[in-house]
Amino acid sequence: MRTIRITSFAILLGLASLFLFISSCTKKPESIGLDLVNDNQSFVGIDTTFEIRTYSSIEDSVRTDETSISLLGSRFSSVFGLSNASFYSHIRLSTVQPEFGENPVIDSTMLTLVYSNSYGNIETELNLEVHELTESFYKDSTYYADSEFEISMVEMGIMTFVPTPNDTLYIDTIPYKPELRIPLNNDLGNVVFDPANVDSLGTNDSFLNIFKGIYVSVDDVGIPGDGAILAFDLLNERSRVMLYYHNDEDDSLSFAFDINLSSGRVGRFQHDYSLSSDPDFIEEVVNGDTTVGAEKIYLQGMAGIQTEVWFPGLAEWAGTGKIAINQAKLILPNFNPTDEESFVPNTLVLFQYQEDGSLGFIADQLEGDIYFGGTYNEGFNDYFFRLSRYGQSLINGSPDYGIVIHPSGKSIKAEEVVICGTSLPDSKWMKLEIIYTIIE
Repeated sequence: MRTIRITSFAILLGLASLFLFISSCTKKPESIGLDLVNDNQSFVGIDTTFEIRTYSSIEDSVRTDETSISLLGSRFSSVFGLSNASFYSHIRLSTVQPEFGENPVIDSTMLTLVYSNSYGNIETELNLEVHELTESFYKDSTYYADSEFEISMVEMGIMTFVPTPNDTLYIDTIPYKPELRIPLNNDLGNVVFDPANVDSLGTNDSFLNIFKGIYVSVDDVGIPGDGAILAFDLLNERSRVMLYYHNDEDDSLSFAFDINLSSGRVGRFQHDYSLSSDPDFIEEVVNGDTTVGAEKIYLQGMAGIQTEVWFPGLAEWAGTGKIAINQAKLILPNFNPTDEESFVPNTLVLFQYQEDGSLGFIADQLEGDIYFGGTYNEGFNDYFFRLSRYGQSLINGSPDYGIVIHPSGKSIKAEEVVICGTSLPDSKWMKLEIIYTIIE
């Protein structure tokens, strides 16, 4: 934690007429704080920085059911340690009460997953397994990143592959997103071809009683820098299981098992942060030392790492007079923007804690995303959030319960970034920059 004396870079009395002119024409970010006080006839613009208290911690719980994207893979980061992603999914009959004809015989079964994105070293071989679920889960229930269901110990499918998320698949000369095709054994076909299960094929609900779903996972990678987390679009119509078979009348038949909006889907994320080779990360995140945020703070998707922030410096202003914040900007510089191993989030999100520990929106968000911020600036290699109204509320006496920051899409993305702490050289530190007005 760093304590910074309040210092003004200048007292610019000549700005008064300019500020009044701008506010009369259009509402700029630095003028928004002026409507928070009753009297703004006299003011001085001053730019300052304040004390910040911050540290990073492991996310408590993140909901991962029925997400738009499903993550799968294993990735070993020198900073964040080992991260694994797997998923559970229902598959559904494309047609209820299917007719398979006389004496159907299985030829092959194929699970297809359509790529959406990837994070990590896609040149690494991954060992994939598919298992049948032996425990039910439900589409209308809530599940989190640590949810786990019982599975059969016998694999339905095993495959070693090198990911190809950047390829293009052409079907009749039309380009499509690439696919991962996973051969499965005959277990699914044996279930649906069993005459004893005919009545269970009458509805998808009854089908889920005899085939509860699939679990897709990848073995751990073992070398820092290896592995990748792959993003799949299970709701793409090409993501499905195809059963190929023949019967006495036809030697080339197929039946589709769909994965769609009616299918239950749950992501499971596992992290071993003890494998990090970053001593600051070990102290702050693994050992829970809340003072290490002075050096670095950490943000990770996949229900990983969040960062909490407080502004004790603003409390020093409470009750000192009429002060209006024209602009409060929290700046978060990337600690190592040239790190090829990291996948920097395009967007961060920020919420404030309520008295009961729940999360709520900050008033500044009502001004819109362009004003509020949170998008990565590749030119400056940083993020910013405007917290003018929030800062004003603290000066006016509201309790500082803190704010929390994490990457957007933390249940569907595997992004991560290290942010500069509060005690690095002035050009790099995490800071709160304020332009404020003294009302006479």
